[in-house]
Order: sequence, then C-alpha cells, then structure tokens
Amino acid sequence: MKFYQFPPYGVNGSAVSVCLERITHYYRINYNGNSGTVLVLDTGKEVSTSMREGDVRKLLEE
Repeated sequence: MKFYQFPPYGVNGSAVSVCLERITHYYRINYNGNSGTVLVLDTGKEVSTSMREGDVRKLLEE
C-alpha cells in the first residue's frame, strides 16, 4: 500500500494522507476561486485537495 500526503484545500483545510489504492475516481473542483481536486475513496468518502487534477492523474499512473 502506498500512501501520499495531499496538500490542503482552501484556507482552513489541512493536509491529509490517503492510501492511493483506495481512490476510485476523482474530479476537478473550483469554489470561490479555489481550484483543486476531489478524491473519491472506495468507502464513499470524498477528500478535497488543492492538487491539480492532472497532477493527481500523474501520481496515480506511477
């Protein structure tokens, strides 16, 4: 299992570590000028990060 610490999303966010194998899909978000990506886990939980969608894709393809 490979874990990665994703950067926080938004001003009050905090970094979160996620097991990459648990990510089922992801999509781009942009709220109030804050762009980033939502990671959807196999549990149904969604994790927001400021990492760009393309960077998430590259990370998962490694």
